[in-house]
Amino acid sequence: MLRGLLQRMFVGPWSSTILSDGPVSTPSVNATNAIRYTPVYRAVTLISNDIARIGLEVSDTGADSLLASPSPYMSAFEFRRAMTMQVLLYGNAFAAINRSIGGELLELILLQPESVSLDLTSGVPIYRTMAYGALSASQVFHLRAPSTSGLWGESPINLCRTSLNLLAAQEEMALRTYINAGNPKIALVHPGKISNEAMQRIESDYVKRHAGSDNTGRPLVLAEGIRLERISSTIDDSGLATARQFSIADVSRIYGVPMSYLSENAGPSYGTLEWLSRMYVDSCLTQWLNCWASEITAKLQNPYDSVMWDLDEMVRPGIAETMSALRTAVEAGFMTRNEARDELDLMPLPGLDAPIVAMNMGTGGGKTNLGTDTSGEAGTPNDFTP
Repeated sequence: MLRGLLQRMFVGPWSSTILSDGPVSTPSVNATNAIRYTPVYRAVTLISNDIARIGLEVSDTGADSLLASPSPYMSAFEFRRAMTMQVLLYGNAFAAINRSIGGELLELILLQPESVSLDLTSGVPIYRTMAYGALSASQVFHLRAPSTSGLWGESPINLCRTSLNLLAAQEEMALRTYINAGNPKIALVHPGKISNEAMQRIESDYVKRHAGSDNTGRPLVLAEGIRLERISSTIDDSGLATARQFSIADVSRIYGVPMSYLSENAGPSYGTLEWLSRMYVDSCLTQWLNCWASEITAKLQNPYDSVMWDLDEMVRPGIAETMSALRTAVEAGFMTRNEARDELDLMPLPGLDAPIVAMNMGTGGGKTNLGTDTSGEAGTPNDFTP
């Protein structure tokens, strides 16, 4: 019964997309060619590079060592970046887990997404790979994009193909416009009635002399009372620029990357760099970091071990905000001055290891120094007078 249910829920082959090409055939965007378009390239490389550079610490020593050096042919940075790029484009990313006979982790071998499919005919997920044959779920490190199945990720490119086809059409339109030297669509109007042969001759003569970037600036000579009229278009130069901004916003929505990270002309500016970074981390990076962490926990280590990502570099505020926060913490007695210096990557100084409290926050009307008293007993307040 379970086998039949799984077969009805998941229709193979899994390496193919669930969506057809649709009515739009030219241009058509797919997971393979989508990265050619600059907004998609920026979004995908931004996320993958950030996930690759964020510090990762795994409490399981074997898994931590493996993730630090996945294989002799690929660094940890390149492995994480490539895996993340694949899942962002194809919806799935795979690596074969190589273990010794005793179960010791040896290496992670990156696989191409198109070379892997999921077989559920036996009721148990089996990965069919071109390079290593059939592998069990425990032998495959599998990152998945969001999907309703939970077993196989759906490509954001395929799910949002309509928006990306529009982006591709805009790119092609802009290219054709500027190849034609930016000439608008025009009509050559003859005052009299002419034959079809004459119409074709006039058209071909105009195209030969004035179409293309090589003929830019060439003077137009009209005879026989012919006049030139520009045919209005629903998308002029400004309209094309607006449409392209809309497509950039669509890519921002698809990947959760703030639009200002994808475009220099993103409208009103955000409050602070820290706030923008937090929005990017919360709305975009966190889900992919959790995707990595859950698979690490499930496949590479003991479930009770922990996976920690160091996001301090991603959400570090500006120097003004940092100094204000540290000053407040020092004056309130939550931090010592040397601890504040450590946050700024400065060397400690003698005599700055004791907490202090500002005059307006002291008790008993006097200044308070929460340091070490004369008897050597730490943590005992000492009142002192100037």
